[in-house]
Amino acid sequence: MSTARFSNSIPSLVGAGNALLGELGRPGVDLDTGRGFVGHGVVRLVESLLGHSGGVPGPIDPHVARFREIYGADPVTGTVVYDGVHSALGALAAAGHGLGVCTQKPNGPALDLLRQLELMPPITGFTGGDSLAVLKPDPAMLFHTADQLAGDVTVMVGDSETDAETARRAEVPFLLHTEGYRLADVADLPHVAAFSDFAELPGLVDALLATRAPA
Repeated sequence: MSTARFSNSIPSLVGAGNALLGELGRPGVDLDTGRGFVGHGVVRLVESLLGHSGGVPGPIDPHVARFREIYGADPVTGTVVYDGVHSALGALAAAGHGLGVCTQKPNGPALDLLRQLELMPPITGFTGGDSLAVLKPDPAMLFHTADQLAGDVTVMVGDSETDAETARRAEVPFLLHTEGYRLADVADLPHVAAFSDFAELPGLVDALLATRAPA
């Protein structure tokens, strides 16, 4: 089984973006505004922040590099693991499921985050924003993660439009966490089940896999 996002990192990402804007003499954005910029990779995030605050001053690459420096120095502060995640992951791992993360975040900060939040282990598979030449919703990211895990069935767990589209393109079941990054209504995102509490996740996975077991 391959999975996606277990923590809310919008405050840390927006905080790093606001630090970048501050260095350029620009006002920061609030969390609700920043939420709409997150989930499409670092370049899109920086482009959106700069575009929102008056435009990109010159080539984008130096600003992306500076954002990476700021965020990479402290990806943990402001990031909160969703309630019930540690117990849910422990139960899934104990049941023999492989656990992985595919994220748009740069590899270094993302791995630091997973380890410092004590999510890796039980998570063992990883694909980050620097792992491949593509980002979600290209299903190659999900396949790259799933290939690192044991098991015959891949299930994607996510909380955004990008995650839902990744699962659709990969033709794998999608379990939607309703309290995450999404902006669209739950009904507008294709999913086999939705949940608000991670305590529900192991049962949903068991029920889903039961429907795919050989007769």
